[in-house]
Amino acid sequence: MGGWVRPWLQLVEISVSAPIVIGLRTARIVATGRPPGPQERRELRRMVTEKATAFTEAGRIAVTRPPSDVARYVGDVLAPVQRTVRGNRRRLTRL
Repeated sequence: MGGWVRPWLQLVEISVSAPIVIGLRTARIVATGRPPGPQERRELRRMVTEKATAFTEAGRIAVTRPPSDVARYVGDVLAPVQRTVRGNRRRLTRL
């Protein structure tokens, strides 16, 4: 049962950090008005690219690694998404 701690903690971090990232990005975009400025357009492009990369990596792991240990398998699949969300939260809260 101890093997499930990592995936649960990953899900908790994603669940807590994702709304923070969404709120910070939304606030920045709204604060600059319409149309978005160059910095906000870069952030929007980065957002799309990061999500595509993280979910592609998660999908690749899910398809290519046999799930001999299911808890570890789930943790490995969640890892790219968790890294991306964590990195965004850290970066955006520093700005």
